[in-house]
Amino acid sequence: MKAQQIYAVVAFVCIGSSVMAQENNLAALLQKLNLTNPQTQIEFLGFVDRQTFPASVACLIQGGGPGCDPRTPTIRKVLQKLSANNYQCSSCDFDTQRVLNLFLRSLRQAANPLQCKSLDEGLQLAAPLCT
Repeated sequence: MKAQQIYAVVAFVCIGSSVMAQENNLAALLQKLNLTNPQTQIEFLGFVDRQTFPASVACLIQGGGPGCDPRTPTIRKVLQKLSANNYQCSSCDFDTQRVLNLFLRSLRQAANPLQCKSLDEGLQLAAPLCT
């Protein structure tokens, strides 16, 4: 009986550590995007502008390339990490939460249902981007 309890505690600690590592990695990726900077926020809003968003979706699915915003691979990774955590980051500080809100709200407002579906499938998101 005690062995089972020890295994359960070890499993819980390992899973918890894994989630924390993913969330810390997420915070590092968000810092790399520098979305706390007002100028970078304006540039990101250009990436998710409804007129340019079809090209942005294609770039995200392809993982970047010629003609794509150089931050595309990082944005792609952030989306994949967020979807793996059901778009939550429980251990993120307040500033990171604000950046996450800006990031997700901007993407969701720019995307139409077909673009959301394309991103879900193309990025193999664990949870749908738009609900």
